[in-house]
Amino acid sequence: MSTYLPFSDDEYKMSLDLNVIDEGDWLEVSDSIDQDRQLSEKERLFALSPNKVFRAEDRAFEASLETLLLVISFLRINHPSLYARGRELDLTLELDTNGWKEYFLTHPDTHPLAIASRLVTEDLLLMRPGNQKSQNYDDSAWRLTAGFLAFPAGWSLDEAMGEPTIGIHKRVPGYEESLNNQVDKLFYSLKPERIVERLNWSLTRHEELFRHHGKFETAAVSDINKRNAGQKIWLRVERQTFRHLERTGLVVFGIRTHMTRLESAITSSADAKRLIAAIEQLPEAVAQYKSMGLFREPCLAWLAAV
Repeated sequence: MSTYLPFSDDEYKMSLDLNVIDEGDWLEVSDSIDQDRQLSEKERLFALSPNKVFRAEDRAFEASLETLLLVISFLRINHPSLYARGRELDLTLELDTNGWKEYFLTHPDTHPLAIASRLVTEDLLLMRPGNQKSQNYDDSAWRLTAGFLAFPAGWSLDEAMGEPTIGIHKRVPGYEESLNNQVDKLFYSLKPERIVERLNWSLTRHEELFRHHGKFETAAVSDINKRNAGQKIWLRVERQTFRHLERTGLVVFGIRTHMTRLESAITSSADAKRLIAAIEQLPEAVAQYKSMGLFREPCLAWLAAV
């Protein structure tokens, strides 16, 4: 699988920048070490401390079950090897909707969304709608009602559960001014047959996938210089997908995280120049939020030498 390079040398503008995708491209599957590592890491994190990676309101059960059945069907049709893995780990069973409901009644310590997200590399989160007719944002907003979040970049389910889309992104500079309720409008406009994706990128000095910290860092970084920046800095790309659940009306939000060392991601001068332009055009507030100011100068110097 090729590395995503979604940055642009165009003038900086915060936007959703969506693409419509086929159902067969909903979840990202590849026979790779990265996929195996992320699936294993999800199992480790969930076994170690399930409450840190999974939360769900009671009202999210039906949508979680709908999500699980969609994931199982997707893997069975499109990626039988990954479906077989789920069978080997006893994560999936040959049950219909009623059979699964009976299963969860007799296994109250399990949850359909916790199973669904461990079958794939994507973190899966569920957003529930408000009252679309209301003119009051708090009433009309979509809110996070369940989530399996194994690979966060500086945020947690603790702070996000029950929050509206603007509230979840309240620390992101310019989000409310630029996007306001566009995400909520997107969710209301989605149809079951219209799945969309977007790519989000950042640079980080943190290699770990499970990370609640990393935003607005101010401590000096002394171990990154223009010679080793390619090894020390990581390109983090999130492939985000949004799918409307036909039966329950919620939206399932998928996040597939890619972490690539800068020296492996940027191998041509053309890509290096695009990234230089993208970094230089980032508003200072956004650079501070992403903690990129700590290593920006050595990073730019390394890129200039590619």
